[in-house]
Amino acid sequence: MNRTIPIEDVMSQAAAKAGLDADQTRAALTGALGLLEKHAGPEARDAFYAAVPGAEALARSPEAKPRGGGLMGGLMKSAGGVSGAAIGDAMGLLDRLKRIGVGKEELKRLLPAARNAVTQATGRDWMGEAVRTVPGVGALLGDG
Repeated sequence: MNRTIPIEDVMSQAAAKAGLDADQTRAALTGALGLLEKHAGPEARDAFYAAVPGAEALARSPEAKPRGGGLMGGLMKSAGGVSGAAIGDAMGLLDRLKRIGVGKEELKRLLPAARNAVTQATGRDWMGEAVRTVPGVGALLGDG
């Protein structure tokens, strides 16, 4: 039997460890899930979704859709092929999150805490496996 953890539990555990409020945590994890939805390898991404009920719906929600990343994000998208597109989308996410008080330091606490919650509950690093398939943004998504 495969063990699972609902995305709501991942969010609450990660928020507590990262010192972020529920809205900040939801915005950051939803954005990260949107990057996985768009850029991760489908097999690893779908295995992660199976281990974390609710993650797929959140990743496909309108608020998860990657948006423009400003000048630098746009340059990365146009210059870097697949890797550049993922980096550009990640830069756009960072810009959006900064507006609600979530910067790189907060993400360095939140994303590993979310990943650890999944690993502890399921016995496997499903999130890390999916993140490693995203070209060029592993460090931004907690795999660095």
